[in-house]
Amino acid sequence: MVFGRRSEKRLPESASGWAGTLFDEQWAKEGSLAQVEALPIIKEIKQQAGQRRSSRRVSRPSRKGRAYASYVPENIERQVTEIYPEGYDAERMVIIGHDRSEHLCLRPSSFYVRVEDRVICRLKEARSTDAKVDILEAPLKKQAVDCFADASMLAEIITAKFAYHQPEYRQCERWKELGVNIPTSTVNRWVHDAADALYPLYKLQVRQILQSPYLQVDETSVQVADRKGKTRKGYLWGVRDAMHSQGVFFHWKDGSRSGAVADELFKGYQGAIQSDGYEVYSRFENVQGIVLLGCMAHVRRKFEHLAADDKNAAHIIETIATLYELEENLKHKKAPPEEVETERKAKAYPILKYLETYMLDVHKQYTPGEAMEKALRYAFAVWIRIGRYVQDGRFNIDNNLMEQAIRPITLGRKNYLFCGNNEGAENNAIFYTFIACCREADIEPYKWMKEVLSRPLPDMTEEELTKMLPSNFK
Repeated sequence: MVFGRRSEKRLPESASGWAGTLFDEQWAKEGSLAQVEALPIIKEIKQQAGQRRSSRRVSRPSRKGRAYASYVPENIERQVTEIYPEGYDAERMVIIGHDRSEHLCLRPSSFYVRVEDRVICRLKEARSTDAKVDILEAPLKKQAVDCFADASMLAEIITAKFAYHQPEYRQCERWKELGVNIPTSTVNRWVHDAADALYPLYKLQVRQILQSPYLQVDETSVQVADRKGKTRKGYLWGVRDAMHSQGVFFHWKDGSRSGAVADELFKGYQGAIQSDGYEVYSRFENVQGIVLLGCMAHVRRKFEHLAADDKNAAHIIETIATLYELEENLKHKKAPPEEVETERKAKAYPILKYLETYMLDVHKQYTPGEAMEKALRYAFAVWIRIGRYVQDGRFNIDNNLMEQAIRPITLGRKNYLFCGNNEGAENNAIFYTFIACCREADIEPYKWMKEVLSRPLPDMTEEELTKMLPSNFK
């Protein structure tokens, strides 16, 4: 009754009452030897990590004497002003040198109106009474959104909001200082229209990512103010291609975080899904063709705030850190996936076995409800999934890259606080998708957005749209 499972968040029942051990019965019988096996491996990993850090310190250039000019590109515009000393006389004096100082300057944003004056003409010899007169006029150049705002203006609004967290009303306040007074409602309508134009491209991005054999998934909350006098909490789902770096997409389904949304998202999917311990993902544990992976960062997080006062938590944190040291060592030597898999099976596997044995041994020291007992219970709930990363050198030890993609949403909601309705939240999902994809592809979001919104997206074929995806854009 004290230590048995009592939550649906756990994996399927096992005879032991826990979610099941990561290893087979033979490993369990050898649990008493786990520490003996793991200690030499831990020592070796720490030695390699020390050598890695030492090599980085040697190769790192000194910060002393670093010129500020190195912060800007060499081809940046330079305005040189020659300042002569008081009393200078060119006839009586000769210049023997220059003493230069440089200061980085910034021009404020400026507006201008681009006017396209399409000339209409006809042949001189043609008479106005003729039944057929050839009239010539250059075709109207279409952009993604048919509105007063140019693609450059739309791209600035969108990237300022979704990449740099500036709400639309703040942008409008800044423009007033430049003499342009645009109502926030007008800007909001432009943004909605841009989301509608980008929607076909967004669907292609979703389809491309769901073809990856390895996905990372997470959710984040968003406040929606579609109820009179109050807001409700909704959830954006984030899905990242962790195998081919094709990017990320965010999904909004009325703010729901239910299992029905996960079923819809991953219907027919075959591959690996990496997530935290949210119970919804447990429904895929026994689905043929799907491999569930856990996130070691979430396990570690449960013990971090306890480590200062609990020696068991501190030891668990230290042991987990060794697993991360191994990952850094492999990254430093640029090991291919085959070598990563071999190293993990030889080194990470025994450490995981030791860590499981240690947690099983100490959990009886705590009663239900204690923070440490909850942390251990969470670890055992996902332990089977955690250990699966050793099976393939292409898998990650944690879900942190997905969490990094979600971080701009967290920063954004602290600035604009909430979405007005479901449509606004869906628009946010579209824009955050492409901002994250641009950063994943190392493309400046503004340049990509300006280029894409300058095209007639509604008239483009699927093949043309596919070329515009950030992962294909370069």
